[in-house]
Amino acid sequence: MTTPIRLTTPASPSWVVLIRTATTAVCARLDFSIDRLDDLRLAVDEVASLLIKSALPDSVIECELLPGDDGQLDINLSTTTKTGVLPPTNSFSWTVLTALVDDVTATVDANRLSIHLRASASEHTIDA
Repeated sequence: MTTPIRLTTPASPSWVVLIRTATTAVCARLDFSIDRLDDLRLAVDEVASLLIKSALPDSVIECELLPGDDGQLDINLSTTTKTGVLPPTNSFSWTVLTALVDDVTATVDANRLSIHLRASASEHTIDA
């Protein structure tokens, strides 16, 4: 199962539920534990909130979920922003994200902000 799943929603809090639901379905298909599934659901919710805060009016959030045969899941969320500025990596939101997933990165191309999450079905441990 390595076919990407793509979803486009308005950049509005009322539509984030679709991104969470799609993430939940893919995680269940990959046999993620309930705790791990909840981690990913919270992570995509946090990313969507970050994107919505900086999104241009009437823009969309593009979400791509790429399940791997190895139980790995890559999630890319992006939107067109007002400023094209990366989110601060010393913020509480970023700290939450790094605690919930194996890897999180953000990139900006012109004014398009993309945040990439990577998670595996095994529980994430925080390096001390």
